[in-house]
Amino acid sequence: MQASRITAPVGAFLLAAVPALAAADAVTVDHGHGPAYVYDATYAGVRTQVHSRAHDGVTDVRLIVDGMPAGRRFGAHVHLRPCGPLGSDAGGHYQHGDAGLPLAEREIWLDFTPDADGHGVARARVPWLIAAGTAGSVVVHAAPTDPVTGAAGARLFCTTVPFGQ
Repeated sequence: MQASRITAPVGAFLLAAVPALAAADAVTVDHGHGPAYVYDATYAGVRTQVHSRAHDGVTDVRLIVDGMPAGRRFGAHVHLRPCGPLGSDAGGHYQHGDAGLPLAEREIWLDFTPDADGHGVARARVPWLIAAGTAGSVVVHAAPTDPVTGAAGARLFCTTVPFGQ
């Protein structure tokens, strides 16, 4: 539904007092609210928020989901492209770095288990930045992420997020 991005120099508010901070790294904050597309009508009433913060070579991503069935674990991942009418429009999972590394070290997994009120939250922190223009959404899947293959079942819904763009 809605995506936004804010980029500001770290310490910009202190620029007059501490000129050395002007050269500091930028903090990038990306947001997505949705879902933009629902692929399984069972989840038509779900609401999502995705918040991403990138700074100093680290990316934090938080997924908040409301309106889910309680007590069942779901997989969720950052995907390559923005959401579209077909689940496949979001592309595969975003992967960073050397293909020889385990999937858990090069993908962003946001699996969650909703509470009794249908509220679920997941957070992932990775020691790298998402390259500009290489990721565009978070997809929630029907099953938890398999730690070996990264598979998580059917795509249920998708939230567009302009990661690093």
